[in-house]
Amino acid sequence: MIDQTQLIEEIETAFKDVELKDGIGIYEADEIDMGSSPKIIQKGNNKDRMWWKSWKDIEDKYVASYSSVMDFMDSQGIKWALPAYMIYSIRHYKEGSFSVDTTIYTLERGALGHDKLDLFTPEQKKAIAHFLQFMVEVGDEWVDAESAQTALDKEWASYL
Repeated sequence: MIDQTQLIEEIETAFKDVELKDGIGIYEADEIDMGSSPKIIQKGNNKDRMWWKSWKDIEDKYVASYSSVMDFMDSQGIKWALPAYMIYSIRHYKEGSFSVDTTIYTLERGALGHDKLDLFTPEQKKAIAHFLQFMVEVGDEWVDAESAQTALDKEWASYL
């Protein structure tokens, strides 16, 4: 089995310099999901930049509370949020959080935002592949291991 601590370190290293830049963050994506007005969506954008200087600042409670936001992010937003969601998933996969499976589903779809840009480096893709391999290993008792395997087969296995 893949060592959790080593996997977390690999993810942290691969994504260490990733910034949100002009991407769609958690609060902005949540406002888009709720169908908010452009003015409220902009407030979400501002809030993302005020609250989080780095993806490392995203606490587990936010990952748990905002399980579906990656569906409404662009590629830069996903690249920024994904390491926090993967690390949360590694630490909490036995808790039944919907955020774990939605992270897998995002990767199953290629982890490209609505703009369909592939912004991941080879090192990041390797970390993602190892994450999915870990999710397959922990099995269906805890996560959607079948979707994790599909994501590996379809998109990420070549980086192992």
